[in-house]
Amino acid sequence: MGGRWLFVSHDALEIPEGVEEEEPLTELFALSRRGGESVNRSERRHARCVRFAFEPMILHIATASLAHAAPILSAAISAGFRESGVQSLKNLTDPNALPMVAVRSAGLGFESTIGVVREGAPASDGLTNGEPGKEQQEEVVMALVDEQYLEMLVEIANERFVANTERIRRFEKLLFKASNRKDDEWEEKDARQDRKRKEGLRRKEELETNMKCRDRSLQMVDEDQNGMLGDLEGIT
Repeated sequence: MGGRWLFVSHDALEIPEGVEEEEPLTELFALSRRGGESVNRSERRHARCVRFAFEPMILHIATASLAHAAPILSAAISAGFRESGVQSLKNLTDPNALPMVAVRSAGLGFESTIGVVREGAPASDGLTNGEPGKEQQEEVVMALVDEQYLEMLVEIANERFVANTERIRRFEKLLFKASNRKDDEWEEKDARQDRKRKEGLRRKEELETNMKCRDRSLQMVDEDQNGMLGDLEGIT
C-alpha cells in the first residue's frame, strides 16, 4: 500500500516557540485532534498508521573495479557506517561489471507511530472515488500522541542529525585520504574495457602455452617409458 509525506526535512528541526495552549508540532505534521476525539481500539487495528521517522544517510557509489571499491568500503565502515557493503556478486565473474558500494548505517534510524488515518465525512466538494454513486470520503489524520511526545521525538531526531553529520564528515575525510590519486590515473570506461579485453586475451594465450608445454612434457615421458620398455625386452 502506498502513502504520502505529511512533512519532510533534511535538516535538524527547530522546535517552534508557542504559548502553552498551542500545538505547533501537531499542526506542522498535519495532525488533527478533532476537538479531543479519541481513536478506539477497532479503528487503531484497521487504520493506516502515521509514522515519525528519522533515516540516516544512504549513499550508493559506482566504482571502476573491486580494487577501487575496497578503500571506499573501508572508509565507510571506519566512519561509522557499519552496514556498508559491495552489492552484486556479478562483480566476481564479470570483468566489465561496475561494483556498487552501498554506504549505510541502521544504528541511527528510528521511527514511532504518532497517528492514524481515519475516513471522515463525505468530501465537501462532492467528488467520488471513480465509482458511480459513491462519494469520496475525506481523510482525517488523527493524532495518537500529545505535543510533549512530539517534542521528545524531534529532540531525538535532532541528536541523530548531529551524529549523522559527524559520520558524513569522517567519511569524507577518510575517503579523500584513501583516494589520494593523480588525475591521470583515472581510467575511462572504454579504456578499462579495452584493457580488460587485452588482459583476458593474454591470460588465454598464457593458459594455452602452459597446456602445450604440459602436453609436450607428457609426450616426452611417454617416449622415455616406451624406450625403457624396448630396452627391457632386448635384455630378456
